[in-house]
Order: sequence, then structure tokens, then C-alpha cells
Amino acid sequence: MGSGLPATRSFEAFTSARCAPLQVVGPDPQECGAVVDQATVGPLVVVRIRATAATVTRDSSRITSSDMEWVHVNLVHRGLVTAIQDDRATTVRPGELFTCDSTRPYRLVGAVPSDFTVLCVPRAVLGRHGDTISRRTALSVPAQGAIGRLLDQALSAVDADLPRDSAARMHLADALTALLLGAFADTACARPPVASDLVERIRAHVLAHLDDPRLNAERTARRHNISVRHLHALFKESDLTFAAWVRHERLRRIRRDLLDPAFADVSTAAVAARWGVHDTKHLGRALRSEFGETVSDLRRPRP
Repeated sequence: MGSGLPATRSFEAFTSARCAPLQVVGPDPQECGAVVDQATVGPLVVVRIRATAATVTRDSSRITSSDMEWVHVNLVHRGLVTAIQDDRATTVRPGELFTCDSTRPYRLVGAVPSDFTVLCVPRAVLGRHGDTISRRTALSVPAQGAIGRLLDQALSAVDADLPRDSAARMHLADALTALLLGAFADTACARPPVASDLVERIRAHVLAHLDDPRLNAERTARRHNISVRHLHALFKESDLTFAAWVRHERLRRIRRDLLDPAFADVSTAAVAARWGVHDTKHLGRALRSEFGETVSDLRRPRP
């Protein structure tokens, strides 16, 4: 059940505590209120808000260096919301997504009662993808196509029962983050595409296909209509080469699963195969080199 917040101040305090310090102003303070459902999914926070008409403002006076840096992904279910940030203003309709970056001022205007879900994602979780999504603030993105519909369904289900196990919630957080990256990977930006945009689309594609053992530079380059040489050149500005980055992402997920008690009865080979690694001859050495832990270390029961 949602929490009823009948007063402007209560609504403001609740959203400020869960999203970022905000100001909420309604046309009639006595009538302004909201019903809120909230769930924590790993490092993510999902908030469903059914609110009366109100204007939500995060101005420079409420932004401090100690604030958590969030990217807010908003999905409108009912009503109209006008999003204003970075000199852009967009009216977002039901079935559309938009983002806000909590590190910069923004304003959301709901002239009529609205129903929307906010996915609060720490910028640190998005890594280098954070800048790409942050450049798309206050731009409407239709929740169409396979990825958009999946994200729509996932965010619309915040009222549903979520897994209680912390490891399961971490997996769900990974899935939501991957859907978010996929939904925004191919959206048009307010400026011409540059090399960094192509890199972000490549990264989103790779993360969605890590389980495919056929994933390699040649297939990835062909998928994005570029040469293998161009692909490697794009990753020259990154900390890791393309192959090293794919290897790291696969090892990171294998390590996570090996630590997960839910996979205690699953063989190491089967865990590795889930992430496209079918030759485990050097897996232990690779994990130790990457994380300083062997397979035995990872599978040792924790107290």
C-alpha cells in the first residue's frame, strides 16, 4: 500500500529524503498531496508517485557537494508533466520517459494530477554511461520497442512483491540498469552524434549480449556498421581496450554469481557459461589477476 502524504510539507519532505532536496508547491496547499510507494532495489530506489497538481523545484540553493549524485529516470503513467532542465522544456505524456540530473537545477510542473514512477540511479552505478544519459535531460523518450516496453513494465510494477533476498535484488538492479542503458542508447541527442555516443551504444549492446560466446570485435563492429579497426580506435580513449573491457565485464559478473549463495550448487563451469565463457581452463588465474581472489576464495562459505 502507498503512503498517503496529504500536506505539501509532508510530500516535500518525503521526496527530498528519497530523491534529492526539493521544493514542492501546489496551487492550493490544503489540497496538495500524494500517495507514494517506494522500494529499494540494491543501490537503486524506485518511487511511484500519484500526486495532485504541483510544481517540484530543485534550485541551486538546494544543491550541495554532500548530496548524493542521482540520475532520475521518470516514467509518466497518467497526466502531463513539463520537465525543465539545461535550458530545455519538454511536456511529457503518458508512456514517455524523461531524465533529470540531481547535480543541476531542474523543475517539474504538473498542472494536473499525475501518476509517474521515478527510478533513482546513483551516477556511480552508471559509470561512464552517466554522462551520456545526463546529456538527455528534459527530453521525452517514448517507451516503445522491446527494451522500452520492458523498462515500462518493470517500473510500473513497483507495487508488486519484490524478492527479499539481497543478492536477488542486486540482480534485479543490474537488470533495471541494463534496460535503462538500452532504452537511452539509441535516443536522439540535442546535438549531432559524436564518437562518444557511438561508444556508448556499443557498450550498451555488448552488456546486453555478454552471455553470447560468439560476441567478439568482428561481430560487434559489423552490428554497428563500422570496421574492426574503427572499433579498436574508439576504445583507445578508454582505460581498457575493447577485448579487455568485455573480459572485465564478464569476470565481474562471474565473480558476483560465485559469491551468490543461490549459485552454491551450480558448477563453476556453468556459472561461467552464463556469461559466455565456455573455456574455464584459465578462469581461476583470470579472477585472481582481476580481483585478487581465486575460485576457491569466492566459493568459500561466508560466516
